[in-house]
Amino acid sequence: MGRRTVGIAVLATLLLYAVPLWRWCCSFKQEPAGFYMNRSSPQPDRGLPRMTGEFISRDPGAGTVHVASICEMADGRLVACWYGGTREGARDTAIYIAVHNPGMPGSWNAPRVLVSRDSASRELRRYVKKLGNPLVFADSRDRLWLIYVTIAVGGWSGSSLNLKVSNDGGRTWTRSERLTLSPFLNVSELVRNNPVQMSDGSLAVPIYHEFLGKFPEILWVREESGRFKVRKTRIAGGSSFIQPSIVACDSSRAGAFFRSCSDTKAIGRATTRDAGTTWSEPHHLDLPNPDSAVNAISLSGGRILLAFNDGLRGRENLQLSLSSDRGITWQRVARIEEDEGAEFSYPYMMQDSRRQIHLVYTWNRKYIKHVVFNEGWINLKLQGGSE
Repeated sequence: MGRRTVGIAVLATLLLYAVPLWRWCCSFKQEPAGFYMNRSSPQPDRGLPRMTGEFISRDPGAGTVHVASICEMADGRLVACWYGGTREGARDTAIYIAVHNPGMPGSWNAPRVLVSRDSASRELRRYVKKLGNPLVFADSRDRLWLIYVTIAVGGWSGSSLNLKVSNDGGRTWTRSERLTLSPFLNVSELVRNNPVQMSDGSLAVPIYHEFLGKFPEILWVREESGRFKVRKTRIAGGSSFIQPSIVACDSSRAGAFFRSCSDTKAIGRATTRDAGTTWSEPHHLDLPNPDSAVNAISLSGGRILLAFNDGLRGRENLQLSLSSDRGITWQRVARIEEDEGAEFSYPYMMQDSRRQIHLVYTWNRKYIKHVVFNEGWINLKLQGGSE
């Protein structure tokens, strides 16, 4: 290979990485900021115990649906999002969105396609082989955010994260923007669980990495002059824990709960005392986990509610457990689903403005199920009662 050819190759490589390198260099540097704790939130719903459930998605025929998330808009509407196609990773997989009108049980509208492989390719101006995990949430300005996964080459280890925002409740959306988290390759980033609001208005979004290792990270997002600036930091390294779910205990302390990929089939936990800047070494809890997703949220009195598959193999049950000591010890509350040989997986929870708890999850890969309950129902279950 001659010098001219080498020079051209070096120049081409520099040009290829010029834009992502510039974007990465312009990413914001995290200033000290605490977790935002909403002191004005209403009292928890401790009324008569109640729990209801319904399916969001329609019958997909021979297809599959998976990885749902849910949020509430300021007007009380619920918005849910997931992906679906003939199978996981298929080229016809699309990201779907559905809306539930307030005060109208069973009023989930017909799901519609929000992002397809073709639309993502057009908006990102790059080849997209398939789509993956979507995360939908609302910010303090009542904007809807969608962070979702695209893959150009290979499997999940070749994934990238992308962002869309809606300023009108999901009717229209901005063009997809690929997030530059590394000046080189910029691959193997996936999203899964609830974002955490910071006191300075930025967001801490739990993400994870699956290339040459499996480990949890945080995607820090800040808006400056109408543009989104991002960067990432690690919660831990190694190849044992992914899909962090972060629960803030106060302005500086939080716990992160992980799906375990190791031979130790148990949920992982790490803690921070400086609002996510540094984390303790992860360890396993006394809660089994069959290499499956977990999700945790905070309740009244500093309690933490955790949804997970309770076993060493398979995803044939979906369990709720409660901790009153920031995630050190746990008490099983209720089993939402159980059916031998079935799959109930990828739970995602949030509390609405009335402090009702909403849980969405994959039901046998055929439906997305939505369950609503209150803290009165949790307390009844803790006392061994039934509805």
